[in-house]
Amino acid sequence: MARLHHTNIRVAEPERSLAFYRAIGLRHVGTAALAPGYTLLYMAGDAGGEPTIELVANDTDDPAYDRSPGANHIGIEVEDLDRVLAELAAIGVEPEGPPSHPAGRTDLNPVAFVRDPDGVRVELLLAPWKTPRDEVPGPLTDAVGG
Repeated sequence: MARLHHTNIRVAEPERSLAFYRAIGLRHVGTAALAPGYTLLYMAGDAGGEPTIELVANDTDDPAYDRSPGANHIGIEVEDLDRVLAELAAIGVEPEGPPSHPAGRTDLNPVAFVRDPDGVRVELLLAPWKTPRDEVPGPLTDAVGG
């Protein structure tokens, strides 16, 4: 069994994006502070609800990081990540890398990224994958509070 977990969107100005998604009725339901300047903000229709929109605020200096705003991937929660990867391998689809914990955080279940036949990036998340509830980093605290 699989289910849509989130859609990941890179944002240029997280405060502006939070205001936009709030205006259309979504609520801030979780945060994953993965590194200084690298934060995922989860928006959903109800508290703890899923699927979510995962807003990515990443202030990295890495010139290889794709800064273009918009959808980066969709996240699909699966019950058996190894089985799904084996089934994909049987049809010629290989993951970008082996399953791993996001940012090395063992409190988050492993994930793996693959591409669908049209090149859309898909994150496979080992279920249950609960929306993180990290403390919001300083610069974004006021933006998520209101």
